[in-house]
Amino acid sequence: MPRYKLLIEYAGTSYSGWQKQPNAVTVEEKIEAALRRVLGEPVDVIGQGRTDSGVHAEGQTAHFDFPGELKAHRLLYAMLGLLPDDIAVWDMQATTPGFHARFDASFRQYRYQIARRPRPLVRDTSILVLQELDREAMNYCAEVVRGTHNFDSFTKPDNQNPSSECRVSRSEFLEEGELLIYRIRANRFVRHLVRRLVGTMIEVGKGKRTAAAFEDMLRRPSKAKNGHGAPAKGLILEEVGYE
Repeated sequence: MPRYKLLIEYAGTSYSGWQKQPNAVTVEEKIEAALRRVLGEPVDVIGQGRTDSGVHAEGQTAHFDFPGELKAHRLLYAMLGLLPDDIAVWDMQATTPGFHARFDASFRQYRYQIARRPRPLVRDTSILVLQELDREAMNYCAEVVRGTHNFDSFTKPDNQNPSSECRVSRSEFLEEGELLIYRIRANRFVRHLVRRLVGTMIEVGKGKRTAAAFEDMLRRPSKAKNGHGAPAKGLILEEVGYE
């Protein structure tokens, strides 16, 4: 059975995340409905992983199987007319039958956007923090996140992913104009991890927690320590990498 890889961008504001679920509108559901109309039969779209309610994506990856040859330009043009304007499938490639969007991914990369002044043009994809921040302390926290850690202090219980261990290869704050960007890359992510890391590091920057307390949450993990979550709207899935 031929397999096809999709690259997808979406604004997550109006959706209850990527993954289909009862009594909620999701991105995966919208894409499957559009493909069903184009192809004339239902297909099962498999994403590289979930994004939470309100989270956005520039580089979500998914795959589906279809018993026939598909032309990318024709399918993408048809999808353009069927998908809502906050979801776009912007590339499709034929891939090997053994390719799996989730299990073959070697890394995922997210960014979190923090506006340092009112920014109407990015208000739906950033949070506004006007207070002065201790950037040195926040940079220290970002540095200690790199490496392999048990992130129990920064996640919710998840029966589908009982292990909270992730290998983080990139974790840094960067200034891009009047946006403060936190960028993180890891082999996998557990529920709410990026939002809780960012939210807790912002508390460190505001002086509400110390960098030592943050490091303790990382070195001595416990779900009882409960990192502070930043709002979903500032989080964007940037890229999914494959070997």
